[in-house]
Amino acid sequence: MDLEFYANIFSTDHKVEKAVLKKHIEKLEELDQYLPRLQSFIMVQDTVNQTFEYVCDNYEKLLGYNKQEVVEQGMAFHFTKIHPEDIPNWMKILNDLMQYTMTHVNQDDRINCVYYWNYRLKNAKSEYVNIQVHQTPLFFDEQGKPILGYSQNTILGNSKKQPMIGVCKKLNSNNEYETLFYKNYSEALLIDNLSNRELDIVRLLAKGNTTKEISTKLNISIHTTATHRKNILSKLKFNSSSEIINYCNENHLF
Repeated sequence: MDLEFYANIFSTDHKVEKAVLKKHIEKLEELDQYLPRLQSFIMVQDTVNQTFEYVCDNYEKLLGYNKQEVVEQGMAFHFTKIHPEDIPNWMKILNDLMQYTMTHVNQDDRINCVYYWNYRLKNAKSEYVNIQVHQTPLFFDEQGKPILGYSQNTILGNSKKQPMIGVCKKLNSNNEYETLFYKNYSEALLIDNLSNRELDIVRLLAKGNTTKEISTKLNISIHTTATHRKNILSKLKFNSSSEIINYCNENHLF
């Protein structure tokens, strides 16, 4: 995989100061000994040199690759595992998020921003899994371009192909994350095939409403709500309401 486009997005004349990373990596190494083995792995990226300064043990446990090999080969190793069909949208997401940050976010606010995107990644068993990336900048060059990043990468709860989403959020003065940028880069969402009534029910499910609460809010019977829910599960090929909720959360719907 040609990483020239990546280098162009994160290009800078600034030299990355490795000492900046030391305190972060020491803390991550300490935490790695105690954190439960969840469906997430942590990485620290040097986007200028296209290297990983840190890869946690869960990378190896969840994906099956030798983490030392990943550290030695850098981003070229990890990124070549991205599904070929997802690469064009992934490139657009990175470029758009960078362009938006540099043109629409005040330099003082960039330290408070976090970024989300997703793609499919091939594991050591040659199976593709959905990865959601939650990226936090650690260091900026003189122009305020983020060039060192900390990411939590989560394997989503199912293997279905997900719409590719790019998101930028900022921690505001109320200590709440507000969405600054959101874009769906896929042609369609699974819920695009639902009727308006079914969309109403999905929206209320995603907001944590019970079947009884949904029936009251939509002024329909519990039996009708249950029938709609059954049809929704069939259309989306999900097995439970929790999968619907997870899908909506993962794709920042409603």
